[in-house]
Amino acid sequence: MRAAFLHGGLIWRLALHSLGFDHLPSVIEGISTEAIPFGDLLVGDGGQTYYDDGLSEEEIDFMCGTYYIDLREWTTVVSWWPRPNAWNVSGLNVGFWSARCEDWFQTRLGNIQEGVSRTRHALTNDTNGPITSTQWKCSLKFQPATNKITRNMSAACYDFMARASDVHGPASSHGPAKAGPD
Repeated sequence: MRAAFLHGGLIWRLALHSLGFDHLPSVIEGISTEAIPFGDLLVGDGGQTYYDDGLSEEEIDFMCGTYYIDLREWTTVVSWWPRPNAWNVSGLNVGFWSARCEDWFQTRLGNIQEGVSRTRHALTNDTNGPITSTQWKCSLKFQPATNKITRNMSAACYDFMARASDVHGPASSHGPAKAGPD
């Protein structure tokens, strides 16, 4: 549960929809008991290891409503919600959950709740059933410049932090003391 909230993006919103706001405090309570056997291993400065809650690919597929359809010669993968690989390159992935993201989510949820209808799909060009990752990427494109702006902003932030680190030394020497042995 905590891992889904920490994942961010659409996975965060799906968790919020399914679990509700009452479970949000679990994010700040720290790692769950499942973090060590099932979570993500993180390696910090100096080789220190930490664990945090993480989601497996199977859990992400479950949350996105993913189906693997065997077509004899190949397998096609479809999902009710875009998987992270499609969401991350979409025009909606702007670094926070925006009003536009919420509008899109509510529209998609409403379409799913109304049921899949090939007639409706043909008349409105509305994809309210499971679709492939490629179809998700096309349907979530919106403004192609968004991804370029996001990449450029990330690169500029990285360069700024790297220059600041060169001028001021490692961030850890100016921040709070580390817990545990050096």
